[in-house]
Formats: sequence, C-alpha cells, structure tokens
Amino acid sequence: MTEDEWVLTDADGIEVFGTRWAPARPKAVVQISHGWAEHRRRYARLAAELCDSGYAVWADDHLGHGETGAHGAGLGDLGPRGMEGVVAAVLDVTRRIRKDDPGLPLCLVGHSWGSFIAQRFVRGWGAEIDALVLTGTTRREPGAPRRSPAPEGAGRYEWLSRDPDEVAAYDADPWCGFENLTVRPVDPGRAYLEEGRDDAIPKRLPVLILNGSEDVVGGEQGGRRLADAYGAAGLDDVTFIAYPGGRHEVFNETNRAEVTADLVSWLDAHLSTGPP
Repeated sequence: MTEDEWVLTDADGIEVFGTRWAPARPKAVVQISHGWAEHRRRYARLAAELCDSGYAVWADDHLGHGETGAHGAGLGDLGPRGMEGVVAAVLDVTRRIRKDDPGLPLCLVGHSWGSFIAQRFVRGWGAEIDALVLTGTTRREPGAPRRSPAPEGAGRYEWLSRDPDEVAAYDADPWCGFENLTVRPVDPGRAYLEEGRDDAIPKRLPVLILNGSEDVVGGEQGGRRLADAYGAAGLDDVTFIAYPGGRHEVFNETNRAEVTADLVSWLDAHLSTGPP
C-alpha cells in the first residue's frame, strides 16, 4: 500500500489537503467525506483495510477541518461560501480522482455531516459517481428540529462508540470536537444541504446505508426513513443495515470488523472491477 499526500486549490483560493491510499493495482476507488469536527486521518485504518481488498481510497479534510482548516482560516471556518463551498470542494476532489485514477469505478462514502454533504452532492452531481455509501446518517426534513447528539448522563463523546479507546482517541485529538471551542461564527448552511430533490438522483445509483441502531443522529428509524425516501424517488438498488446496539461511528465501533466486511462485500458486488 502507498500513502500519498496531495493538495488542491478550490475556486476561492483555499488549499484543500488530502491523502490517497492505494494498493499496487486498484480495482476501484472509494472517496471518503468525513463528519463534522473530525478529519481524514481518522479513516486511515479503514483505508488500509479497503486497500487490502483492492480499493484505492481518497480522503480530504473538508473546508474548516483538519489540515485544510489549520492551514487556512481556522477550524470551523467554512470559507466565504459556507456549505456551498464545502460541497463544491468535495466535487473538486471527485474530479481530481477521475483525472488521477482514470477508468476506475468510484464510490462516495459519507459519514455523519459528510453523509449530509453526500446527500446534497448526489442531488446535483450523482452522475459523477458510481455508488454511494452513507453512515451515521438520517433523513433530514426541512424545518425539523435538531437533536442533541449527547445522551443524557453520558460522557461528552460516548455517543460516538461503545469502544472506550475510540472515544478517548477522539477526545484527545486536537482536530476533533472543536464545536466546544470559540471559532468564528459561520452559517451552518443547513438549508443548502437540504436543497434539491431526490428524484434528480440517477436511478441507477446503488446506495448502501449503515447505521448503529442506537445512533442518536439517525439510528435504525432515521436510516430506514432515508432508505424509504430513496426508494420512493425511484432508486432501484437501496440497501439498509442497522447494527443492534451500535452507536454513531460504525467504522470505530466494537463490531467494526463486521461493518467493514459488509462494506467490502457490497462494494465488490456493485463496482465493476478495473485492472486485474
């Protein structure tokens, strides 16, 4: 496996930092869209496991996050266009992948906030990818009240995973959890992420949704609601899996080996292979 760093500059002149992990001869590509108050390097273990299965993995630090935020205007600052700029930068990465890994099928994997970015992305640019995976996600209806992620009586980040080591690692990471710091206010852009219609998504786009049943962001109910909405929009290949007792970060959960195996099995079934 190789690990290469890259940088691209978006339309606003912001440098977006990323990593490409890849086996010698990848058969397809996975693009990761990370969640709020985290960064791409938290997916290094998943990237290594996907490389072992023949997949190249690209991940960027979204605007206001990780190296992109630290080298730019600061963590939590999404730039002059807010969420619109965030989604546009994700599209820039997709098009960079198509240029640098030509001819390979491409799956976009979005987690949490990254899944909402991905939901918005496929309403406008679904034809740019070949498959979609959403984790820690839900169907967000316009005007619906937000839910607090922290269960009453739980530790600050225990809602993320049942694995205490993963919770501790998140808490200790200086590029995670910065919603608790004082940052320059930005428009969260929720309306932008909810713009558009699901019937604009290409009907041939296969979708996999993976949620922990006890995830306070969506859980089993929210994940199934999203799957049903995509089915109602005419998508003909939508799969939803709820993991009993699982919390928000399915790739950092106690059953992460099962989750990763399910992801690889689905990718193998839905992405035609590239070079042998």
